[in-house]
Amino acid sequence: MSRGVVGIGGGIGASRFWRALLRVLDPAELTIVVNTGDDLWLHGLRICPDLDTTLYALSGRQDVERGWGLADESFRCMAALRRLGRDVWFHLGDLDLATHLLRTGLLREGARLSEVTERLAAAMGVEAGVVPMTDDEVTTLVETTDGATLHYEEFLVRHQATPEVARVVHSGADRARPAPGVVTAITEADLVLLAPSNPVASIGPVLAVPGIREALLATDAPVVAVSPIVSRVPITDPGERLRATSRAALLASLGLPPTATAVAAYYGRLCRRFVLDAADSMEGDAVRALGPGVDVVPTLLAGRPPDDVLARTVLAARVAGRA
Repeated sequence: MSRGVVGIGGGIGASRFWRALLRVLDPAELTIVVNTGDDLWLHGLRICPDLDTTLYALSGRQDVERGWGLADESFRCMAALRRLGRDVWFHLGDLDLATHLLRTGLLREGARLSEVTERLAAAMGVEAGVVPMTDDEVTTLVETTDGATLHYEEFLVRHQATPEVARVVHSGADRARPAPGVVTAITEADLVLLAPSNPVASIGPVLAVPGIREALLATDAPVVAVSPIVSRVPITDPGERLRATSRAALLASLGLPPTATAVAAYYGRLCRRFVLDAADSMEGDAVRALGPGVDVVPTLLAGRPPDDVLARTVLAARVAGRA
């Protein structure tokens, strides 16, 4: 699995980042370690939202307007389930169901999630390496101040990130093992990138798997984080607003504000460099005071023509790190 660049993350923001990165990087040089804390059993199927978002994005099949699911999708099966009295709150497209059916069948036959993911990636023509953080089941749970415990996807999708969060738990992470090759890929990388993902829900579960945080601290490669938060740009898209609400709620449960500086504090000693959006450049000194060097460039990848500035900025750390 060992390649030059290792990416860590999950979700829509990360998928946009990987696509931008692969405009200037050979996919054979990239391994992406994907969060599986969002995974859940639903309708008898094993659903892996972040893995599928990553695979669909890198195969060119993603619905880029929504940021999730497949292009040209329909939802007739979900409508039929509703008519049969099923409570449907997590929408699975008709084409998307093929991925979940194949994955679930292979898992029940004894295949590991990393093996299934490799098979799916090959079938979709994905050239970059895509691997789950672990083959074991890890579940991100949100404990609310009114005493409820929700799966993260329930909190995000069903409840629209409105409950006040008391605590976030990555259940099963302490017993999980990194998927085969993950630790080696990190320790042998030329560069490690923390994608602009929800730091608590998408990066946190990966770091909670024993051995992964330790590998990041031990690697000689530069570890570069891209801020998932741009505080000084108004959010108009409803989906982006929902994801921002979720980030803020989870950070608040840790006593942190929804700022790029707070994300840098959450990552702590892991990062050698931290990438801020140009709109938040005034946070540069505060981030530097936490330890990492700072790069300031446009980071928002939704709703604007693609360019290579962000990708070339993070990849420059690879050159500098080996100079």
